[in-house]
Amino acid sequence: MRHQIFTLPNKISMSRICCIPLLVFCILQVQHNNHYRYACLFIMLLIGLSDVMDGYLARKRNEITELGKYIDPVADKLVLMTACVILSSDRIWPEPRFPLWIPTVIVGRDLLLMFGAVTVLIITGRIECQPIMPGKLATFFQTIAIISVLIGNHIPLPMLLTIWWTAATFTAVSGIFYLYRGVRQL
Repeated sequence: MRHQIFTLPNKISMSRICCIPLLVFCILQVQHNNHYRYACLFIMLLIGLSDVMDGYLARKRNEITELGKYIDPVADKLVLMTACVILSSDRIWPEPRFPLWIPTVIVGRDLLLMFGAVTVLIITGRIECQPIMPGKLATFFQTIAIISVLIGNHIPLPMLLTIWWTAATFTAVSGIFYLYRGVRQL
């Protein structure tokens, strides 16, 4: 049983959660030393690549587990929500930073989904935790949006706004898809 829970893909997913304190530490240091911006960028790139890698390995090695079905999206949500909230704070992060509506959309959708999942679990006794393409695209574009902020002033503001609106749009659309699926489960 132990080998079925602690598969390589699950370890990779858990490593993303373990990277959050390091990412937060590096983000907090950017105001004191701009070189930490590159450490943040490196960590986010590793987190993004690990998200792709754990799913690929789980399918390729036939190691899709119940734990993996939950830990992967939880890791994504924790990383993305943490980064978006911190990167919108004018006390913590220099320009460019997310406008407050970006973390509001992302955190709002995720809180709605968590509340919905708990509601479905309470009413039906089970929950379907299968990712859908709009959700995967939302995660991808949220990661790109975070990386765009970490890159800093190397991206023109109109392009940053386009990236942010794209991430917010896919986040909202995926929320609607997940909400619809939750209602159908009831």
